[in-house]
Amino acid sequence: MKKIILRYSITFGVGLIIALVIMLSKSIFSQDNAKNVHHILTDAFFVPGVVICGYGLLVMASNGGTFDMLVYGVKRLFSLFQKDINKVKYKTFYDYRVAKQETKNPFGYLVIVGLIFIGVSMVFLILYYQY
Repeated sequence: MKKIILRYSITFGVGLIIALVIMLSKSIFSQDNAKNVHHILTDAFFVPGVVICGYGLLVMASNGGTFDMLVYGVKRLFSLFQKDINKVKYKTFYDYRVAKQETKNPFGYLVIVGLIFIGVSMVFLILYYQY
């Protein structure tokens, strides 16, 4: 349970840091118009939402095996430059695929936190269009 809360907390913290950097780069504290503030807040929460959610979707695709052939090919290419070519970890793609299926990376927390940031951005977008 602690590990799950830690994942969400770290991901949410990273998203807030990205949002804060965007807010500061657009000088949110020197704005005198509420419409401009909502515009900056919309951008500041949308960017980390898309980045975090997109990364989560890439992890999901990788867990499904989308990039397995590409990763295996690159590993085999680099294994050609080893001293002892017979010490290759995976001799065939099938061996690599079986070993890869045993380890799945969690991705749900990335998608959820990303969607929360996108949702907050949509709230600020609605407020922006009220002016």
